[in-house]
Amino acid sequence: MKYTPNSFVAVAETLIRDAEIQCQIGERSSTSVRDHRQRLECYCRPFFKTMPVRDIDHRKLMDFRTELVKRKLSSSSILCILSFVSQVLKLAVKDGIVRSVPSIPRPKQKDSPRPAFTRAEYAKLLKTLKAQEAAKTKIAFKGHELDRELRYAVTLMVNCFLRPGDLFRMKHHHIEVVDETGKDARHFLRMKLPSSKGHATPIVSMKVGVPIYRRIQAYQKAKGFGAPADYVFLPGIENRTYAQEVFSRLFGQILDAAELRHTVSGEVRSLYSLRHYAITARLVNADGLDVVTLAKNCRTSPEMIFRFYAHWLQPEQNLDLIQSFRRESHYA
Repeated sequence: MKYTPNSFVAVAETLIRDAEIQCQIGERSSTSVRDHRQRLECYCRPFFKTMPVRDIDHRKLMDFRTELVKRKLSSSSILCILSFVSQVLKLAVKDGIVRSVPSIPRPKQKDSPRPAFTRAEYAKLLKTLKAQEAAKTKIAFKGHELDRELRYAVTLMVNCFLRPGDLFRMKHHHIEVVDETGKDARHFLRMKLPSSKGHATPIVSMKVGVPIYRRIQAYQKAKGFGAPADYVFLPGIENRTYAQEVFSRLFGQILDAAELRHTVSGEVRSLYSLRHYAITARLVNADGLDVVTLAKNCRTSPEMIFRFYAHWLQPEQNLDLIQSFRRESHYA
């Protein structure tokens, strides 16, 4: 099939090449490039074929959305695919191929916040991890037995607000230990990780992040790793997608052992639930922490905090704040 330089597919290929260069210089993640390619090959190429960009109007995009609906894709998946189409059309405008981008139909999306843990459930999770580490019959996945490394990963995620994807791209040279002495000493990790979800700002950890990371360093050095360019977790696995799968499968077995796989409402927990627990715990327990500061440190936005993390909070959890006054109440 022959594609002209002004066809949708040709412009999409240019967009992907540009994204690959951005990935090489650290401006975006390899995951986003992979997602671009998958959306082009699985959905856009079969539909648009050799169609020139100038022939794509609102009606054609409506037909494309209908085709995606027929394939029984979720509204969030359809939204991601249409976002890719939008990026391709915007590039066509920048390159002077067309003058404007047609109106793109957007499906209504229902938020589906991932389930978190309660404080008691998180304590039970850690207790189960320690028990399984000491057990004679080890939990394992494809030859990888559960040991302290998974517990270190769990606790570091919670105390650094990390996404699972960040955890497996993280190398030792991305982490700076701030462990001061003196009266007003500060103790935290400053983490300058590769960009994720469009955010590249440094992350600072809770105080306990420092001793957790010290234990991780000692553990890895005992195994011959721990150099600045080594990955922090499962450094012996070069394929980082596979490394994440190993921990995900082991973590799933721990959830089953602790009877924490499902929430009372039936939602399925995963490694991502640790990030949700970390953020919701800060929202409940931090005294005066504003959402903008929290969002900035978690590499997300205040809107995402309200939509996906504060979803689980109940007013009674912050009863003291709700009932508080800057001065004595006159409403008695």
